[in-house]
Amino acid sequence: GAAGLLSLAMNPGIPKDREDTLDQIGQKEGHIFWGIEWDKNQIAALSSNKFDVLLKMWPQFHECKSHLATFVLIREVLDAAGHPFNDYKVVAMGAGGSCCSGLLCYSGTMVHDCHAIIIARRALLRFLYKQILLFFEADPKAKESCIFESSADSHQLKLKPKISLHLYTNQFPEGAARNFYFKCSVKNCFDNLKLEYHAAGLLVPAAYLNPSLAGAKVCCLSGSDKMCCWTITGVQGALLSLLIQPLYITTVVLGSQKVFNQEMSDITNKRLGDGWEGVLPPSYKKQDIIFISGDYVGPAETSQIHNTVSINWCLGDKDIEVLDSSKGIIIEGSPFVSGPSFSSRLCKRALYSYFQKVALLVGHSYLTELPTYHSVKVEATVYQTVKDLVKQRFLSNKAGPWNSKNLVDCFSS
Repeated sequence: GAAGLLSLAMNPGIPKDREDTLDQIGQKEGHIFWGIEWDKNQIAALSSNKFDVLLKMWPQFHECKSHLATFVLIREVLDAAGHPFNDYKVVAMGAGGSCCSGLLCYSGTMVHDCHAIIIARRALLRFLYKQILLFFEADPKAKESCIFESSADSHQLKLKPKISLHLYTNQFPEGAARNFYFKCSVKNCFDNLKLEYHAAGLLVPAAYLNPSLAGAKVCCLSGSDKMCCWTITGVQGALLSLLIQPLYITTVVLGSQKVFNQEMSDITNKRLGDGWEGVLPPSYKKQDIIFISGDYVGPAETSQIHNTVSINWCLGDKDIEVLDSSKGIIIEGSPFVSGPSFSSRLCKRALYSYFQKVALLVGHSYLTELPTYHSVKVEATVYQTVKDLVKQRFLSNKAGPWNSKNLVDCFSS
């Protein structure tokens, strides 16, 4: 189990029986392989330990671990003797298992989707902003520890070589991946799976989503659909696309006992089809995600607390932040509270403020003068072009419309 692997996970050195495999490290289809069996155990154990350490002082929230997701960076480094080994670091964490079911928020202060994977990804965005700030520090050691470096052919920063991004989740992503349990022999059977939305506490196929409901209440696309999109767009979103090159997930470790890896892989990687090579702009690609079964970490019996609260943290944060999932704002008694309004450090308004700070620092002051959060997203023209291609492919595959919530993005700083 993951607990038994913890002492192993805290020591990233290569054991004797793995030295032979170092010669076999290679690249295949753009993925870097470092001995997947070893990595998945490390990722599961470190994810579990990070949650336990962060929640040590807050046992009342510990059962949220039943719906846990983390992003882990693996960096290949050299030991004192010059031998390569992998350094693992949990950089973002999310816990929770529900969406808001209330009215849309137009001030950017509500977190609409509180599912673990989505929260972990928003926490990852905060981490990425911190890394960009680190890149522009005067101290050369800060730049050395930063995950980004300059790009010769672009003003954007890019991920340093020998660093890769991995996701651990102990629950199946909501949506098509969770609901698809049969073997399919038809060549393009994954093409016509429907996009699904969380609406009024239910997961509803796009075709059955009431337009009046979608126009007024929170309706979030499923995690499975978003993950599928990330294989093309990357996980960084529109705002960060103005500052960094696309950031793709290499592997997903599924710590669930109900795992059907091949279906999960096919649904995520095949739904958008082939033929992207000549279509996507520079630095974008279709990066298939490798899905592997790992250890389940979490309570043996799940309580319903994950439906009412959500937890987030990223590297550099002193404390966890706890949200009321039904309202998308911080609960009273949260270890971290950002201000009197109880809006989360992961809400759109907060992410917008991080972006403005970084944009000024890197000399893109014109971006801070744009009137709204939405106008900055639109400015990321290359990213928007790529996302539009994804939406069009879903439509042509009869998956249904990918509804963008433009109205909720029209707030100013």
